[in-house]
Amino acid sequence: MSETANLTIKLPLELKEKLKSLAASKSVSMSAEISARLERSLDGTIEDDVEGGVEAKRHAKNAVHKEHVAADVDNQHTEELTEQPFTTGEVKKLRALLNANTKKKSKKK
Repeated sequence: MSETANLTIKLPLELKEKLKSLAASKSVSMSAEISARLERSLDGTIEDDVEGGVEAKRHAKNAVHKEHVAADVDNQHTEELTEQPFTTGEVKKLRALLNANTKKKSKKK
């Protein structure tokens, strides 16, 4: 078995999502997909992903699956939920509650 090394890199979010989608469509980990692509690029055997290429044909067959995978946030098929920030009125009420609680605690001591 070959040795492996951990590597932390910064990628644009869009590129990360593309890699995640490609890996999921092949049922491999992102690490395996990235490693294979790096290996091919260093060997000069990069597959052409444009029309007519092997990858393009595979992705055309899995278009529905690819759209579903792209909507996923992680490999557990959960979606990111965005919550609205507190309104000004809600913030004021929270502050009032917090201030009331801290005053009660200081009086007990």
